[in-house]
Amino acid sequence: MGAAASTPQAQEMANSANVAHLAPWICKTTECMELRLVHPQLDHQDSEPVSYTKFNPTFTYPIFGEQEVVFGYKGLSIKISYASGSLRIYPRIDYDQKYEPSSSSSTDAAPEAADDVYGMILDFLPKQDCYSNYDEFLRMVQEDAESFRPIGEKVHEYTQQSDTGEEEHFEIYRASLVDPRFREYHRRMQFFVLLLIEGSSYIEEDDDKWEVYTVFKRQNAGGSDVYHFVGYCTTYPFFYWPEYTRLRISQFLILPPFQKKGHGGELYRIIYQTVMARTDVKELTVEDPSEELADMRDRNDMRYLSKHNAFDGLVAPVSRKTMKELRQKYKMTDRQMQRCVEMYLLSRVNKLQKEEYKLFRIQVKRRLYLFNLDSLRDLEPDDRKDKLDQTFENVIEDYYRLLEMI
Repeated sequence: MGAAASTPQAQEMANSANVAHLAPWICKTTECMELRLVHPQLDHQDSEPVSYTKFNPTFTYPIFGEQEVVFGYKGLSIKISYASGSLRIYPRIDYDQKYEPSSSSSTDAAPEAADDVYGMILDFLPKQDCYSNYDEFLRMVQEDAESFRPIGEKVHEYTQQSDTGEEEHFEIYRASLVDPRFREYHRRMQFFVLLLIEGSSYIEEDDDKWEVYTVFKRQNAGGSDVYHFVGYCTTYPFFYWPEYTRLRISQFLILPPFQKKGHGGELYRIIYQTVMARTDVKELTVEDPSEELADMRDRNDMRYLSKHNAFDGLVAPVSRKTMKELRQKYKMTDRQMQRCVEMYLLSRVNKLQKEEYKLFRIQVKRRLYLFNLDSLRDLEPDDRKDKLDQTFENVIEDYYRLLEMI
């Protein structure tokens, strides 16, 4: 007599046991992955030839899938080292144990082998710029520190004080993917956006309309300059009727070790000043900005508009004609200009003057109603009013938060 067929319940129990058995071999990649910016040791008293700054990715799902896990390892360590200037790469995978499938396994749920983590990473990196030998990578780091220079046109430089009070120098460059040298460089740096900007993907490098702004720290070492990559921004021109250009900021990234230090603001200001100086560009937009980028944009736009007296004489309600004139003069989108005007009016309005505050409230609510028309039109009148009131209060609260930062 043949063996009895397995029941669904028995199969489920077997699979559950198998999953429990395999669970220790599953690794969360956001926790075991580390990025390093490596540069020569400038302190000659230190015995180590290089030093590095490290940080972790925020996201890994573009590489490892939605769950951001890999299977088949215990004690997994993923370290991706970059030469801090040229961004040439040394990926390294270490682990304590690697899964080997059991020949006696009889369940369909049992995987055949551990994930090829190294191969999965290399699929997203320029292989010709990746090193497999650590000693060769170290030699390259030393050589690149002396020879690497940023590619493109230098458009700005600025200084900051470090945490120790020392003066630090930074430079911003503009380059095009038409330049084959910069195209190669861009292939190395674009990996960062997958790990640090949610929902990002690689841009089409064959489109020669892209312009890329890069930020570098310039450090003096023994009388020569050494450059360290800080971040970058990609911009793309779109048609703006009838014969002009709308410039869109696409990817905007400052690496974590340099965040919260004003570098993003410097980069945005240079791009905006470039837009203001170009007669062919009529509007600057930002593609799906993160909350941090939106805040930085708001702060810088408000400072620029205040410095150039854009708000002089404005009181609620500001006419559509005036709003259009401001938007065209300062090359902002309609929504961005309205938000900036509303923030200015809020900073000046006297809430104790009921009529004055009522006019301000009506102006903001009118914009919110039109902006959210599709979702509001299906609500009952009382629900629509409540929803609009709540949205207004949330916007005002956020405006106060931003005004405190300016």
